[in-house]
Amino acid sequence: MYTPVIDYDVPIADYAPTFKSLETRVASAMAALVDTNNLPAPNEISDEDKHKAREVFIGNELASDADLASPGMVVYLQSLLSEYDQVVVKSAQQLRTYVTNKLLRETDNPDARIRMKSLELLGKISDVGLFTDKTEITMRHRPTEELEQLLRERLTKVLEAEVVDNAKPETKKIQIDVSDIEAI
Repeated sequence: MYTPVIDYDVPIADYAPTFKSLETRVASAMAALVDTNNLPAPNEISDEDKHKAREVFIGNELASDADLASPGMVVYLQSLLSEYDQVVVKSAQQLRTYVTNKLLRETDNPDARIRMKSLELLGKISDVGLFTDKTEITMRHRPTEELEQLLRERLTKVLEAEVVDNAKPETKKIQIDVSDIEAI
């Protein structure tokens, strides 16, 4: 029989470490509520659950396992998390629309540089795609034998170039008489 050896001198943490993000933990708890058909109605969520969910959502408190065992808190926290995601998406769309509208206004600017820059930026919008840089890459597959032959040819050229470089270059001396140069 095996007897476990327990170290009692190891300090115990004040809280249980969580290795999952809040979103993952809430999604798991929500899935469990759906599987057990235990979802509370919106009017059944207590003010205490709403307050606790808000505190966890803004980061003032950590969600304990006991907190995520409360169906009301899980449903309310899930609604806060999903609302937050939608607001980010809406604000990104609003920001895109705002920038596009401002650029459209700048196309009537009396300064030609500003007009041209705003038109250029409008053309770079992904939906328009007028000034996007497109790079085409063509890959040709070659048989192994052909690649080996090309490699041999290049290696031969490199080796021949090294031999030529080691040869002493021929130098010629040219004498120029200063009197032959005309003054400008």
